Amino acid sequence: MKVNKNFMLLWVIAGTLTACGGGDKQKQEMKVHSVMTVTPVDRQESAVRNFSGVVKENSTVSLSFRTPGQIKSILVKDGSPVKQGQLVATLDTKDYQLQVDAAQTQYDQLKNEVERLRQLHEGKSLSGNDYEKAVSGLEQRRIQLQNAKNQLSYTSLRAPVSGTIQKVHYEPSEMVNAGMPVMDLIDTRRMEVEINVPAEIYRQLANTTQAYCIVAGERYGLQKTSVLTKADANQLFTVRYAISGKLSAGVNVDVFVEMGGDVEVDGLNVNGLSIPAHAIFEDDGKPYVWVVEKDDVVKRRAVTLNGVDSEGMAVVSSGITVNDRVVKAGVKALHDGDKVKVLKQQKSNVGDLL
Repeated sequence: MKVNKNFMLLWVIAGTLTACGGGDKQKQEMKVHSVMTVTPVDRQESAVRNFSGVVKENSTVSLSFRTPGQIKSILVKDGSPVKQGQLVATLDTKDYQLQVDAAQTQYDQLKNEVERLRQLHEGKSLSGNDYEKAVSGLEQRRIQLQNAKNQLSYTSLRAPVSGTIQKVHYEPSEMVNAGMPVMDLIDTRRMEVEINVPAEIYRQLANTTQAYCIVAGERYGLQKTSVLTKADANQLFTVRYAISGKLSAGVNVDVFVEMGGDVEVDGLNVNGLSIPAHAIFEDDGKPYVWVVEKDDVVKRRAVTLNGVDSEGMAVVSSGITVNDRVVKAGVKALHDGDKVKVLKQQKSNVGDLL
């Protein structure tokens, strides 16, 4: 039987085209997408807020004499370290010593007189009422003597606590009244760090897990001591922390406050995971992500989205774990089951924008 040559030619051409078409389809199926991935971050572990703080003394004590007089000596100067009980200034004592001497003499004389009257009272030669008046007079003299001695002791000014002299206000030979501040003493027994926080953090201070500051690369632990419950003009609340270390007052520090538990940051609960917002895509109004599984195959994963924080990170409460590799670049070109090649992040990708 004869076969038409034209028919045979068309059949060969058709077969060749079919073979070529199948090859293109196979190549398309074997195409590998290049993607970049990110590991979800546990928000609770990363809920660390940074504030600018300043080191301050626990308190400043104004030192003053309890009695007036002329300053005889100032034994310290600005910046001098002092110990508790250390003598820092004195008044002229001449007048106060004279008062002590006079009171002592009067007391001694009356004491001898009362002793003589006691013997008369025991011999029934003096009434009990007269003897009691004499004893009462002696007690008054004793009190006057003690007061004079106290006034003399008040001419010595001593540091009530250990610390550093911040400022001396008087010079020797100047007159000073009782209660007038002669010098200021910084109480350095416990230094504190002061920060100002917004209302959002103020409401959640009870959930602070720890706080610390870093100065010149060294870390110091902080313990909360007080919180002012009234905001300042900038709507900030003052929080003070005791610092476990010796730092000078006035030093600026970076304070880090770690939040935990049921805490909100940027109005979003810290419980959950953070991923870049552009890693989320929608299908029928529902949020999804691409997760790279074993053999570098991507699978679509439904997630529960709780919002986006101020840094552009999506907050996911369910659907992914901290062990997943979530596609953050190349999302739109993927299909379920696609083979992908995970690219390493380039150093020039500033801000993790790709």
